[in-house]
Amino acid sequence: MNFHIVTIFPDFIKSYCSYGVLSRAIERKLINVFTYNPRGYAGDKRKTIDDRVYGGGKGMLFLAPLLHRVVQDIKAKFGDGKVVYLTPRGKVFRNNIAKDFSKEKNLILIAARYEGVDERFVEADVDEEISIGDYVLTGGELPALVVLDVVSRFVGGFLDDAATGSESFEKGLLEYSHYTRPEKWEGLEIPKVLKSGNHKKIEAYRFYDSLRKTYFNRPDLFFNYIIEKQNAGENEASLKSLRKTNEKLRNFLLDIQKIAEEWKNVRRNSTAGS
Repeated sequence: MNFHIVTIFPDFIKSYCSYGVLSRAIERKLINVFTYNPRGYAGDKRKTIDDRVYGGGKGMLFLAPLLHRVVQDIKAKFGDGKVVYLTPRGKVFRNNIAKDFSKEKNLILIAARYEGVDERFVEADVDEEISIGDYVLTGGELPALVVLDVVSRFVGGFLDDAATGSESFEKGLLEYSHYTRPEKWEGLEIPKVLKSGNHKKIEAYRFYDSLRKTYFNRPDLFFNYIIEKQNAGENEASLKSLRKTNEKLRNFLLDIQKIAEEWKNVRRNSTAGS
């Protein structure tokens, strides 16, 4: 798979790609990462890449004709590809989007700066606008690297499927907790079930822990997970499985209610003592 990143700071991208698993994937030719400095496509001696905003306002905009030339050059050399503009106004980047991107032969990432790009470039050349979160960065390089890193993990041969199958978001829940040596540290112990050798109990514990973490850290994901499970059954076999799952969820919610009540009591006590 080919990643094409359009940026005025190509060395920033190259530096990140020279470390870790990403570097090894490039060495093995599983992925290719190319950078394009739009200044090299400017038609004047000053290598102008931006200009002021029509109608007034702060900041500068990347020129539409300039970015269009970059994209057309990439496509002429490598064939068609999906053009993605990294911008806070885009749809939020998620695992399912990354999986779709990983099926592309060429992914062209536009990492702009300043106030962004002339909207006409978006209308003419951009296939998708992507945001990595509800905040504003000084440039698109970090979002481009996030997309590169996440999408690469789904490229065949990059990682073992088993390495990603249980990770956060893969099954609608956050990933369960992990532990290693020493078995006791600062008065904290590894859960006994993880040392039991009983794989069914370990699996059940990890499922519970995923639910617990998702409930407290991402309640939106938790309730989406429940809704999906409730809508899952279409035949008797799946309905039977669904009833078992719902029973586990009911028991889990009772436990959560107890934990939440304990938390409220702690808050009351701390407030009363202040």
